[in-house]
Amino acid sequence: MILSTGVMRAIARSYPTITMDVLASPANAAIIQDADYVNDIIVFDKRATASYPSTLLRLRRGRYDAVIDCMVTSPSVTTLLLILASGAKYRVGIAGRGNDAAFNITVPAETKPHAHMVDLLAALARAFDVDLATSERRPSLTLTAGETSRAEAIWGSDGARMLINVSAGTSERVWPDDNYVAVMRRLRERANDAVFRVIGAPNERARAEYVANNGGGEYVDTPSIRDAFALVGGADFVFTPDTSIVHAASAFRVPSVAIYVRGKAEQWGLYDTPGENVEHTEGRLRTLSVDRVLRAVDVVWDAAAVSRST
Repeated sequence: MILSTGVMRAIARSYPTITMDVLASPANAAIIQDADYVNDIIVFDKRATASYPSTLLRLRRGRYDAVIDCMVTSPSVTTLLLILASGAKYRVGIAGRGNDAAFNITVPAETKPHAHMVDLLAALARAFDVDLATSERRPSLTLTAGETSRAEAIWGSDGARMLINVSAGTSERVWPDDNYVAVMRRLRERANDAVFRVIGAPNERARAEYVANNGGGEYVDTPSIRDAFALVGGADFVFTPDTSIVHAASAFRVPSVAIYVRGKAEQWGLYDTPGENVEHTEGRLRTLSVDRVLRAVDVVWDAAAVSRST
């Protein structure tokens, strides 16, 4: 959802007559809840079969002129059924994925090898006569004044704000806790005024607290993903494994180092943002060398420090 925000915003603003609604999962709906280019969010949980009839009825009652398929890599049968059920006159999708018959407007896919997901999604804008520049494709997140204010209170310092996210989402992306501590200690060597805030998913709170306590930082509870995004927006530097925090850092252009298992960084890494994607040669992050990561941290923070001073 985060990576779709750039192209959605561009399409919504491509013609003054366009009104855009977004079909979102319960987890993703919050991401765009304050986006000024979104008219309405239709929350749909594909795991709850009881929600199908009401969702289909709502889509039909919307009398949509066009429906756009943002599943640009792996076509979803559920999504295709919803597209057809909407009754929209125009059905827009990426050509050449084996499901062209479901659409009556197809656009060529991005041809660059190993293209970033943002660039794959940007191809959809061509159906609306829009050719997006890199900066226009970048993810876009909107924070409320209240969210920003709460994040500022949590940072609460004029020092260099370092956000450390330990949540990995899946077991192969777990990096040892003591390696995160090593990153924090290196950053403190580079910035004496460094202030660390450490976040993690509720099920990884113990890990986040361990890293915070041993790295000289403070653990911060983030009840919602938007709380985490607000902290990203106020940070001077972000360190994280491959999760949505990477895409939030891209949205706010916060200098970052993100770590990836083999074969993931090109498509899911930082986009149009100062920083480095460190990709491991193996399928599990556990064996990724901390020295290799520290070198990237040095490079990115030194560049960020120069930028801050100017």
